[in-house]
Formats: sequence, C-alpha cells, structure tokens
Amino acid sequence: MIMKAQSDMMDSELGREGSDGGNDVAVRAYNLSKVYKLYDRSIDRLKESLHPFRRSYHRDFYALKDVSFEIRKGEMVGIIGKNGSGKSTLLKIIAGVLTPSAGSLEVNGKVSALLELGIGFNPDMTGQENIYFSGTIMGYSREEMDAKVDDILAFADIGDFIHQPMKTYSSGMFVRLAFAVATKIDPEILIIDEALAVGDMFFQSKCMLLMRKMIDSGVTLLFVSHDTSAITNLCRRAVYLENGMVKTMGEALSVTDQYLKDMRRLIYRASPECESHVQELLSSGQGVSPRNQDWILAGDDPGDAVGAGFEKHGNQTASIGSLGLPDGLCAGMVFKADPSFAERVQPYRYGTGGARVMAMELLNQQGEPAMAFHFNEWITVRAYIECYKEIDFLNCCILIRNRNGIEITHTTSFTSKFKFPILKAGGRVAVDIRFRNIYKGGETYTIHYTVNNTEQIETTEIMDLIELAAYFESLRDENNQIYYLIYYPFQFHYTIL
Repeated sequence: MIMKAQSDMMDSELGREGSDGGNDVAVRAYNLSKVYKLYDRSIDRLKESLHPFRRSYHRDFYALKDVSFEIRKGEMVGIIGKNGSGKSTLLKIIAGVLTPSAGSLEVNGKVSALLELGIGFNPDMTGQENIYFSGTIMGYSREEMDAKVDDILAFADIGDFIHQPMKTYSSGMFVRLAFAVATKIDPEILIIDEALAVGDMFFQSKCMLLMRKMIDSGVTLLFVSHDTSAITNLCRRAVYLENGMVKTMGEALSVTDQYLKDMRRLIYRASPECESHVQELLSSGQGVSPRNQDWILAGDDPGDAVGAGFEKHGNQTASIGSLGLPDGLCAGMVFKADPSFAERVQPYRYGTGGARVMAMELLNQQGEPAMAFHFNEWITVRAYIECYKEIDFLNCCILIRNRNGIEITHTTSFTSKFKFPILKAGGRVAVDIRFRNIYKGGETYTIHYTVNNTEQIETTEIMDLIELAAYFESLRDENNQIYYLIYYPFQFHYTIL
C-alpha cells in the first residue's frame, strides 16, 4: 500500500505518465533506501558478528527511506532539505559512489558528479593527472581526453597549480578544477552537490552560465543547494527531503516555499501569550481609533514630499501627508484589524509574536485601495501593526518577487536609516512603504512583509514574517515597454570627436 501511495504521489506531483516512459527517463528511483548500522560501542560490532544466535547489537539508521521519483531527460531538478536529510546520500547513490540497501534505481545516461570536495580525485596526483584519471573512469581514452584538456584548463583557470598535487590546492582551486572536469567531459546527467558554495562570485556566475547552456543542450541536471533562489532560477522542479524521506515534490517555487516555511517554523514560533491578544482583537471585528501616543506614519523624507507636515502626539512624532497623498487622508485614520487577512496569511506567517500585522492594504497615487497600477505610478503598502511588547527598534521590511519566485527588490526601514520611536506594549502603528511601479507590465507580483526588532542585523528578532502578504498587477504601457524585470532610468551622453 505504501509503495503504491508513493508511486501515485510521484506521478501526480511531477505530472508524469507513470513508469512506462521508456527511453525518455534519465533517473527513476523506486522505494530507494540506504540503511547504516549504528553501534554504541566498537566491541558490539565484533560481538554481533560472532554471536552464535545472531543477536543484534546495532540499531538501524535510515539515511534514505522509501524514496521514489522520476526525472525525464533534459529536466532540471533541484533537491533541497536541511543538513542530514539525505540529499548527498541520494546523489552518491545516483552517481554510483554508494549502493542502496533496498529499492531499485534506473539511470540512463553518462553521469558526471560534482559531490563533496575530494570525491573522485587522488590528492597525491597533480591536477592534470587527475583530469586524465577522471576521464578514464568515465570511459574516455587518453586521445579523447587530449582533445578536452585545453577547455578544462581554460575554464578552471588555476595557472601553474595544475602541475602541483591536489592536496596543495585551496578549496576554491579544488572546486574550479572539479567543476571544469565534471562539465567538460560531455555528461548526459550532471549532478552538482553544494560544492559551488566555496567558489568566488565571478566563478559562480561563470558556472551558472555554463550550466544554463548545458541545460539548453538537453543535459539532465540534479542540483543540490541551500540557496533556494538558485534552485528556482535553474530548476523547473524540486524534491524536498526530510529525515531521509520525500516530504514533497513538484514545481520548484512551491517546493522551495514549503522548505523555507518549515525552516522558519523551526526557528520562529508565535508566542502563546501573544496569541490570545491577537484572537481577542480579531474576534471583535471592530476598527480601533488610533491612540495618539502610539501612532506614527512612516513614509518618504518629509522634506521632499508634497504637503509635508508634522503633528506632535505625546512623545511620538507622526508624519502627516508625507506621501504626497490627498489632504486629510492620514488624519482621522482608524486602526484596522481584518480577520479575513489574518485567515488568509496564517499558513504563510511565522515569528515570535512580539508584534503582528493585523491588516494590509495597497493604495494608488490618489490614496485609494487598488490591486493594479500603471507604469511609474506610486504604490503605497500600508500595514497596521499591533505591538504585544515594548519594541525599541521597529524594522519593517518588504520583498517583491515575480510569479517565478525571483526576488526583484527589497528594502527595510533599518537599512534605509528610517527610525521609529520606541513602541510600548499595546501600541498600534500604521506603516506606509511607498515605491514606484517600475516592474514589467502584464505581470503579477507578490509582496513579502516582515516586522522585526532590529538593533543590529546580527541580533534581529523576527516578530512577524508573512511570505504572501499581498500582491499587485503591473499594467502594460505601450509607450513604456519593459522587456526585463524592471525599468531603470539610465542616462545617455555622447561626444562627437
């Protein structure tokens, strides 16, 4: 029953026809398991091997358990999971470095793997000797490797160190040569396991460009990384491993979002004492008039804004009209607590609960609620925040992503050097973040919103993180076509000489 259930999930999630795909399958795993015997004492291994009645002194540890999936030729599949989830074990089995304890594995194509640093290379041999050694393992003759070695050396770009033993290499030099060898010997299936993390920025960019070219040529890619942006940019599908088992698989963006939610859930959990206050406010369903001593509207620099003015409320300063909105729009605002907003974002929010976004709205240039915006129009994201403890360093952040999950722009009040006053427990604040719509038209964008307590970046307390807080549409403008992610006002100049 379990085997059938996992197979059904595989077909439905990955959108495949089943197990009769024929030669179109690059990798197919079915109920793949890898078990290690763990002994509490070294002597227990000997006692178990000599015991006349085969008494067991070990316990089984499943690095992989009943893993099933199917990858078609030419697909780009990311594999994610926290450390110890079985990612490297799975790739080593596919690469032939390890053998499975149970289950079946079908691999169709020449596999080239860039696994942990050191695997596949002899540290006592020179870099050039290891190039030929790797080629021999892959089934190439010396003459065939002679034709490839110049490309490998040019891509690795480690100079005369190619003639030195690899045990003298830095980790960066090691991965340069390893990646060059793995990609330049014409693999049909390329496996990359986090090794690129040790390379410099230029080399990483060069590797990404080469991998894209290989993908375009039909190479199958299995890519492990903790960088979810890299996975969503490179891969169409992803497999999420947890405790050696497949937790979910499918479209890369949805899988990486699930992974990020799980990771944040481990770190930030809402404080139980705050939950009762949140539920009490939401259950009332009533707007609450702002208490002056806790009110501040955060916007652009008031000195640069239309109709900028300040009003003093107790010990706090509120910026009124600093967004260039119609006169009187900010005055008389009431605090909003929207139960439908809380219900919608509940699956996507995490945090300590020290403060909560109770409602959110998007406003156009006229200060009216809107979901679609014209090119270059001002967009205001207004968040109504309730504090459940004293907050010394309020820090509000937004991240904007497109429909493919690519992170486009990001800002925080902390990095913008915008300072809020100290907010006391029970305080309420409406925060406006304003920006122009410079995004490609005809697309929908999501807004991720975070409320932090940030004295220093290293000690940030994430009080409320909402991954899908709002979304908006950028309307097409025939007079201002944007062909890439965003519009930026570059300047041109010429001099006739």
